[in-house]
Amino acid sequence: MLKRVFSLAMHMHMHMQMPMPMPMKMLMVSLALVACTATSPAPVPVSVKSAGFEALPLNARQLEIIENWEMPIKPPYIGHLQQPYPGNLVSQWATQVLMPAGGSGEMILDITRAAVTKVKLPPQTGLASALTDQQDSEIRVEFEAQLMWLQPVGGSQAMIKLAASHSVTIPESSSANDVQRAVNGCLNKALAGLDSQARAELAKLDNVILP
Repeated sequence: MLKRVFSLAMHMHMHMQMPMPMPMKMLMVSLALVACTATSPAPVPVSVKSAGFEALPLNARQLEIIENWEMPIKPPYIGHLQQPYPGNLVSQWATQVLMPAGGSGEMILDITRAAVTKVKLPPQTGLASALTDQQDSEIRVEFEAQLMWLQPVGGSQAMIKLAASHSVTIPESSSANDVQRAVNGCLNKALAGLDSQARAELAKLDNVILP
């Protein structure tokens, strides 16, 4: 009887010294990643005014903004969860940058697309990928618009097509704040691209940008 008890004790001792099973290791890694992201600070809200976009004095008497963009409320679209809405962000940019400073004419901005999407990425396979913080989703922001200039004095007119986008991937350990920070970063980058493109294209036209 004493021999059986001694054998059982030795078996338990050896079992306790066995390497930790792989699922347990993965669980501990996941818990560590969650602990690191649980205290992630809140992201800075997107603001056109804080972006430093300088006003462009344009040879037009007024600016008209047409919002033809759609905002689906089903996956993968998440634009309806953003504040401000992506299309409204483009409108705010236009109001701040496209500054009417002429005695006649009209500048028209027709916003045709302002979308934010979040798409799930296919998981990687293999032991190495199981122990790493994989990229879980892709965030993408897309802006498209048409900028039209109508100047009756001299009968001048022009149309510019604008398109800007930016995307990033986010790891599976990302907190809600991390995801929102990625979205805000994409919105800022795409808007900066739209601004840069609009300035470059308007500069190619004669008598549009006033000194």
